[in-house]
Amino acid sequence: MRWPLVAAGVTGWLRQGPWAMLVLAVFTVATLAAASAPMFDEASDNAVFAQRRAAIPQTAGQNEDVAVRLTASTSPESKDQEVALRELRAVPHLSAPTLGGASVGAEIAKSRRWRSTVTSGGRSEIARLLAVENPAARLVAVGAAAAEGVWLPQPVAADLGVRAGDTVTYAIDTTPAAPPGVAVKVAGVYAVTGSRVPADKPGAPQSWARQQGDFPPDPSTRTLKAHLVIGDIATIEKLADASGDRMLWWADAALVPGATMTEAREAARGIAGMRTRYLGRVSTDPEATVTPRVASGVAQVVVDAARTAETVQQRTRVAGWAALLIAVASVLAIGLLAVRRRRVELRHSVGSGLSPSTVGTLWFLEHLVPAVPAAAAGWALAWLLVDRLGPPGAVTATSLRPALVAAVVAALVGPVVVAVVAAGSAARRVRPAVPVAPRRPRPWGLLVVVAAAVAAVGLWGTTQARGVDLVVPLLVLAAAGVVGGTLLVRFASLRRRRTATDTARPAVTWWLLRRRLAAGGERVLTVMLLTTGLGMLAFTVSAVHTVDVNIADRVDTAAGTAAIARIEGSWALDEQAVPQPPEPKPGDAPPPSGLVPGVRTPPLPGHAALVWRFDAYTPYDEGLRDLVIVEPETLLPVARWGRGDDLAAARRAVEELRKPSSGPVVPAIVVGDPSVAKLDEMPVVLPGWNGRLRVVAHLPAFPGMGNRAMYVVPGAAMFPQLGREDPRLRPENGFTGGFFTTEVWSSAGLLGIDEVTAPRAVKVEQTVTIARYRQDPLYVAAGQSRGYELAIAAYLALLAVVALALHADRTAVAARPGDLMLARVGVGRARIVGARAAELVTLVVVAVVCAVGALAGLAPLAARLLDPNPGQVPELRLAVPPAAVAVTAGVAVLAALIAAGLAVMRSSAREEDAFRGDG
Repeated sequence: MRWPLVAAGVTGWLRQGPWAMLVLAVFTVATLAAASAPMFDEASDNAVFAQRRAAIPQTAGQNEDVAVRLTASTSPESKDQEVALRELRAVPHLSAPTLGGASVGAEIAKSRRWRSTVTSGGRSEIARLLAVENPAARLVAVGAAAAEGVWLPQPVAADLGVRAGDTVTYAIDTTPAAPPGVAVKVAGVYAVTGSRVPADKPGAPQSWARQQGDFPPDPSTRTLKAHLVIGDIATIEKLADASGDRMLWWADAALVPGATMTEAREAARGIAGMRTRYLGRVSTDPEATVTPRVASGVAQVVVDAARTAETVQQRTRVAGWAALLIAVASVLAIGLLAVRRRRVELRHSVGSGLSPSTVGTLWFLEHLVPAVPAAAAGWALAWLLVDRLGPPGAVTATSLRPALVAAVVAALVGPVVVAVVAAGSAARRVRPAVPVAPRRPRPWGLLVVVAAAVAAVGLWGTTQARGVDLVVPLLVLAAAGVVGGTLLVRFASLRRRRTATDTARPAVTWWLLRRRLAAGGERVLTVMLLTTGLGMLAFTVSAVHTVDVNIADRVDTAAGTAAIARIEGSWALDEQAVPQPPEPKPGDAPPPSGLVPGVRTPPLPGHAALVWRFDAYTPYDEGLRDLVIVEPETLLPVARWGRGDDLAAARRAVEELRKPSSGPVVPAIVVGDPSVAKLDEMPVVLPGWNGRLRVVAHLPAFPGMGNRAMYVVPGAAMFPQLGREDPRLRPENGFTGGFFTTEVWSSAGLLGIDEVTAPRAVKVEQTVTIARYRQDPLYVAAGQSRGYELAIAAYLALLAVVALALHADRTAVAARPGDLMLARVGVGRARIVGARAAELVTLVVVAVVCAVGALAGLAPLAARLLDPNPGQVPELRLAVPPAAVAVTAGVAVLAALIAAGLAVMRSSAREEDAFRGDG
């Protein structure tokens, strides 16, 4: 091979003009598709981990939090915990360890009498010691604070009548007798929550609630945590030694803020190794109180996040492979178009004696030049797009390095594919096939239609799409484009019958338009590509919108509101709660009907509402229902009503319940009960009440819906029917009977629940937040993958625009001689250009019509294609938002304008250019 040929091949790409930019763009997209996969996976992993970490409840213990607590030594001296601090410093990606400790004197005393008190002015309160580093920075001070001493909880300080600067006595009452009490200064008074837990400062990195599992219990009750005397390490250690108390010391550390999934895994491995080392030191004595211990939830949080991340990747893996296949197909198309565009050059190369391998090598070297910047640009663009439009997780060197390798490999694939195509074309010209029979067009369009039909029928027989089924929309749109393009060409080929009296000449522009459309050729392929690109853009935008709305509605249906707490009864919130009248004895007169005098719903903040659930029966089947009593005026502003039609109908139905109702028949909303779907009135049985319900609405979904059908009734109509069974009455024996539950709903989340329950120290049996439902792996996967899906749709739309532009360019160049002859016989240039623009606009319009028809056909399959969790309510139904229409219409208009402008430019040529082979 001569070096001038190599030099010409290497620099030849620079002389290609706009074609060079197209090759560079296709190569860049191919490298972008390859490089984005590892970056997207890491960003998704990190986003899922961050969401899982943020969902850790405030009351989570050490074994549920991304923290670690190490008790390395049972020595009562804090200086002996240096080994624990060294151990934690050796674990990567943990924060700087801190020392802490709590009193364990009562636990060591076991059955012996033991009590620790704080005394002042003859009054005493039970309290226990807790040591932390820099308590003033973590506690919420009530009033002024002093520099030295201990901090007392506000209730204890109020009972003792002390404040910062006063002196109290800390003493141990036990057998054998402990040393006398020790006087200690009060550094300050701190605020507490309803459960004796110190209040957190706003934005505090550490939460007291997450550590309350290790707070010492109250020796007098053993069911409550003790009031805590809090001080720094030196103060509490000195106080414990002087008073005869015993401290258990520990070292704490937490995963650093913003840690990635990879860093969390490394930390989990380090903690696991540390736990293994200390496992042999743990006492096997069941009576042992003080023993080395390692408590951490980092590994479990990582496992949970990894499970969700795998679900995300399963969903995006198909999209990623689709993007790579489309990119490779684009590179192959560039190769085929280049061979057709430079066919004269290929004939000259073969005629000059160059072998096919030499031709392929020269083309490889030529296209290697744009491949180098394409690799760098694709890698950088992938980083930018994943960072800006991908999952909200960090992209680090963990994925950037393999992404760069993938970009380089993908960049090399482009020149290789083009070289193989060129070498194959050259080989055919060296040894042309014997013309045994004329070439017939291959029925590729029929194959596309058959493939789409088979795929659609296969999907119809399933309840949820498998990975390969996700190409069904692409195939259906392509098939619709083939059918539409074929019908267009056939229609344009029809000859109009002329009668003897018909002397009118057809319009020249219309005649030219029909003549060009009837030529067929690439027009069917162009309509197919346009239909696929525009249709996939509209379908993907609609699918993303539909899934977002459906997930939001399902989360709101399951959660009901931001947080729901189950309590023992609404009467626990009411200082004026009326006692339940005694049950009548046999022979007594029946109790009076209607409301018990004085009964009421306790007043709550505007963000809260009460909901009561009863077990209900109907004679139509044996299943249990939830009869849910609500007060519409408080429920409406508190419940979450979603974004879709089903929950909007539920809101309207609740507003209907606000209307006054009289008589024994109670208005009700029936939710998710097909056995009574056709009834307007029905009987219902509750423990202590049999009655009838008048159906206001039959609904598929309602906020707070569980796994049972619901009958939602208004309290104003239902409470008078219950009489002494009214759930707002304080039970006579403190036991509700277990036939109903009381829930506090709050749109303010856990803080709202705490605001309602803490002032009266109401026991919360169970709390569920909306974050729990949002963390469903399938929902997280659907949300994380939409960026990938939109990017693929945008690329397909771009391919459609490029396909129409290439068609306009090729047909304009090929038609130059014919256009020149038409101009010589008197057809004006304006008509020629107008017919060409009309042809391109017609192709776009037909493609849009085909895309609309295909989307209508895909609508019944939407639930199978898009539903991340089939069987849940509300049901997923494909909706086309205005954004999808606007974006698709904008791209269609842009494609028509670009193609028309290019056609006008390429049609303008001198006579000698019109008869040149390659234009």
